[in-house]
Amino acid sequence: MDKKPTWIWYPGDFEIYHHLLLNTRREERLHYWPAFWRLYDCYHNVRFRKEVYCDTPEEMTVYAHGIGHVMVDGRKSAFRQPIILSPGKHQIEISIARTDGLPCVYVDGERSVSDSSWEANDFSFDWLPAGCNDLYPSKEDDPAIFAFQYTELKPLSIETREDGILYDFGQETFAVLSFEHIQAPNDMLLFYGESIEEALDTEHSILIDTVPAGSEAHRCPPRAFRYLFIQGAEIEQFSLTAMYEYLPFNRRGSFTCSNEMINRIWDTAEYTFHLNSREFFLDGIKRDRWVWSGDAYQSYLINNYLYFDADITKRTIIALRGKDPIVKHINTILDYSFYWIMSIDAYYQATKDIDFITFIYPRMKSMMDYCISLADDDGFIRGREGDWVFIDWAEIDKTGAVSAEQMLFAESLKATWACGELLGQSDERYLKHYEQLKEQIKASFWDEERGAYIDSFESGKRNITRHANIFALLWGYVDTLQRESIIANVLLNDEVPQINTPYFKFYELEVMCNIGRLDAVTDQIESYWGGMLQLGATTFWEEYDPKVTDLERYGMYSDRYGKSLCHAWGASPIYLLGRYYLGVYSTSAGYDTFVVEPQLGGLQWMKGTVHVNGGTVSVEMTQQSLQVVTDQAGGTVRINGKEYPLSKDIPFILALKTAVQ
Repeated sequence: MDKKPTWIWYPGDFEIYHHLLLNTRREERLHYWPAFWRLYDCYHNVRFRKEVYCDTPEEMTVYAHGIGHVMVDGRKSAFRQPIILSPGKHQIEISIARTDGLPCVYVDGERSVSDSSWEANDFSFDWLPAGCNDLYPSKEDDPAIFAFQYTELKPLSIETREDGILYDFGQETFAVLSFEHIQAPNDMLLFYGESIEEALDTEHSILIDTVPAGSEAHRCPPRAFRYLFIQGAEIEQFSLTAMYEYLPFNRRGSFTCSNEMINRIWDTAEYTFHLNSREFFLDGIKRDRWVWSGDAYQSYLINNYLYFDADITKRTIIALRGKDPIVKHINTILDYSFYWIMSIDAYYQATKDIDFITFIYPRMKSMMDYCISLADDDGFIRGREGDWVFIDWAEIDKTGAVSAEQMLFAESLKATWACGELLGQSDERYLKHYEQLKEQIKASFWDEERGAYIDSFESGKRNITRHANIFALLWGYVDTLQRESIIANVLLNDEVPQINTPYFKFYELEVMCNIGRLDAVTDQIESYWGGMLQLGATTFWEEYDPKVTDLERYGMYSDRYGKSLCHAWGASPIYLLGRYYLGVYSTSAGYDTFVVEPQLGGLQWMKGTVHVNGGTVSVEMTQQSLQVVTDQAGGTVRINGKEYPLSKDIPFILALKTAVQ
């Protein structure tokens, strides 16, 4: 037996503790801006236990971050002191408290080694499998410090200007600046910019640091920037090192094609997504650096076609939920509570990780019950005082019950029922509520005269936007005639206001793929995301309106530079190109069965890979031929209305008699 120990903690507390730290780091113009929702903390005194049977004598040593003791068969010992376990059965219990961070232990031994086979307890009744991950393999590690890695960055150019020194690092990054050999007589002021305009506009720069006069060395907190403008020193008066801070991920997905702009978009989306994949899936790296549930929901789906990293998805889901009792919607947003619930079922469908569903289901159920408790007598849920009904940055009629919100509510009910079914804890009231709510939505929000779903029936405006109609098509709230009506009256109707955020472009383009309009999707990806690249973007933005020009394109939230120029939801082409162009998707949980249904969408050729929960599918397609190879059983190729079995490790090759679009 050669098991390696790892640090263990109370399950979920690692994620909750680091989420707490993250939510208190936001800064703007020299002041802090903590998150405006309830912040949860880890338990600060916990217990661990394990029953061990030794065939031979074994030496065990317990390392800990915190104070406490080890008790073996009722006898107490100190941390870091070797303990000899004699042959036979032993009851081991560790008690630990830590007020300044995450209490955790590391047990070096053989059969006693610390891992998820240990149980943890918060001094209540239930003992649960201990939490752990692969980030902390050494007893010298401290899980209260997140395990980032660092690589030195060199500036692309340095320009000495009349009023300061301007550094251009060539592309958006997230880095720690360290100054040494400082000889400046006064404070040095640092102005960071995602754009050159922001860095030079010192009155309005969002991120600012000061290197105090008299310092010999100074280390700044990690920041997002491309440009750095320094005032108060000559370039000879200091040495500067920039260290890129990141988590390494194994890039399992890939995509290249005949369209070079699409290739640039995929690469830029991957870099955008990597910058925002840190402790959790963040919204953006400059302004908030928070975890927003609606943003994260899309990140989980993008992740499936890029890294397929289950750990960061689980960390994000756990962190967002926090602990009971629930006093507010996640991020204070109605729709974000629903996305959180839906994400759990989506995670299971991708991974078939029943252990995680077992762990998270009680929190899923209590969140669903909280939402149900806020529904009105007609079954609909409405925003209450302090609630944020978001949906998107768009002119949506949010009077009373909002149709898109009710559809999210219904899908959450279905997801909760489905996860309960997996665990043998089926609660039929969720399924019944879902079925009733779905029918109420159709009856209350469908406008027969206008042939579409309206935002609200309570205002009398009968306002139509794309959002609810996109959801209706995605999730089956339409019959055949209604489907065609929405396509004509909404999706293909330029009089209906366009979507200007990559956030909801995600859903709109997914619907366009579903209705077979991939040529139009290709055009939109090239024009919308390509439009940002043509403006010099090195990462994708929070929002982009081609009609907005000059300095105004950086503004948002009544702030000249309030828009995030590196936003995770801008990476959605990765999902669209993997899911609908390469055409790989699961048809049962964990990709036990899956389909490869490639479509060129107007491209001349394409090739790429998609990870399928432990295996890989490689697709190469031209207008004349298709080749698919996988090392995973259970696949089916679907092309030109026909299906072909896909055998493990045996290339599937098909000559295409007619041009395939």
